[in-house]
Amino acid sequence: MATASTAGRLARQVALVTGATSGIGEAIARRFAAEGACVAVVGRNLERGDAVVRTIAQAGGTAQFFAADVTSDHAVRSLVQAVLQRFGTLHIVVNNAGLSVPGTVVDTTPQQWDEVFSINVASAYLISHHALPHLLARGSGCVINISSEAGLKGLKDRAAYCAAKAALIGLTKATAKDLAPRGIRVNAVSPGFVGPGRMWENQVARQAEAGSQYYATEPDAVAEQMIGMVPLRRFGSPREVDSVVAFLLSDDASYVTGVNVEVSGGST
Repeated sequence: MATASTAGRLARQVALVTGATSGIGEAIARRFAAEGACVAVVGRNLERGDAVVRTIAQAGGTAQFFAADVTSDHAVRSLVQAVLQRFGTLHIVVNNAGLSVPGTVVDTTPQQWDEVFSINVASAYLISHHALPHLLARGSGCVINISSEAGLKGLKDRAAYCAAKAALIGLTKATAKDLAPRGIRVNAVSPGFVGPGRMWENQVARQAEAGSQYYATEPDAVAEQMIGMVPLRRFGSPREVDSVVAFLLSDDASYVTGVNVEVSGGST
């Protein structure tokens, strides 16, 4: 059974967070643990996953790493069962796993398109599909889907990613309407440029390597261009995202469902 702290807004809650081994996902996992939740840290990299769990434990929190391919129906089914076996229940689901590749609809290959949709959208469907019955049986719980400003305004040279993140917002709103009468709240959070971190650095590096008519070909220049698109003139921090997620899961947001909260420094 769960052994979460009795203190904090998420005390005695069990949370499953995908893509939780770095960046926003790691920040969310650490925030949840600090707020009293037991956290299932889900990812594919054992070394990074164990490092996140150690950090949480050193701060007095409770977490366990679960390695899983969240694009596989069989793997996700097994993951949810493993989390239930470890913690005894499940209250919160955060679908954060994501992938972005540079390219217009002309440049993006069908394989890249499928991979982006699989990781960003299909994973959220699969996790929700297998986890939600356990929340519904109790008549309460929350789902947060991490989308992106890209799904709202579009970004140059990011066709697949923009389309996938827009789809995730649509999935959020539809699921919220379906499940609200049964006590489940579903919301989305759309970050803008968030860094520093592995995903930010990878995005900048890939964009610089690919080059295009829109971006420079040196990482520092690409980063400067991206930050220049933000009215606040800086990238956000993972902490500025995890604080919004924690709020949406708390009793302070008990009448909030079906919304998409933009955490983008004004860029949308």
